[in-house]
Amino acid sequence: MGILVIGSSGHASAIVDMLEACGHAVVGYLDDECPVGMLKGGYPILGRLHDCEDICKRLKLRDMVLAIGDNWWRRKVYNNIKMASDVRYPVIAHPTASVAPSAQVGEGSVLMAQANVGPHSRLGKFTIVNSGASLDHDSSLGDFASLAPGAVTGGLVQIGECSAVGVGAALSDRVKIGCHTVVGTGAVVVRDIPDLSVAYGNPAGVKRPRAEGEPYYGSVRISTR
Repeated sequence: MGILVIGSSGHASAIVDMLEACGHAVVGYLDDECPVGMLKGGYPILGRLHDCEDICKRLKLRDMVLAIGDNWWRRKVYNNIKMASDVRYPVIAHPTASVAPSAQVGEGSVLMAQANVGPHSRLGKFTIVNSGASLDHDSSLGDFASLAPGAVTGGLVQIGECSAVGVGAALSDRVKIGCHTVVGTGAVVVRDIPDLSVAYGNPAGVKRPRAEGEPYYGSVRISTR
């Protein structure tokens, strides 16, 4: 039985690489921005997002992965394509990712190459721990939140729902990042950052407020995730 990939961007290609490395059979993509039948990396665009349930029934598929890098859009797409209870969103982890036995990893989460999840830490559902990123002991990454490549945390860190920690950012022990907040590339966070904020710098500070769902890179189309 194969797995259906939702989205077909660069982030999706990285997930497909992991799926192949883990021995999963990739069936194809759903994407609203690409012609049906188009091949990407050898796999076809099978339809639009609204075709999801019909395609799963026709191909007898149960497993899907949300290959959408933007956190708010990943949540939005998930809410838009909820289907029958027998659909599954497996955790996708690169063979080189490290997850402590005591850690908890929510459904649909993605752990890229060299990702690390420390003891007693918790990943919510549909999180992304990108290449070389690390969530240290007793920390939590909220639902639909993400750590970009090379982002690292100390212990007892809390990161809220849909928040994004940028490339190479470093979070000190015990700091709290609110919901729908973006921590910029290379930021050094030594104090709490509230909800709905954009923060960066060394030490990082809040530079401006941020609206829920505001894009933090690229456009808002599925194919650019």
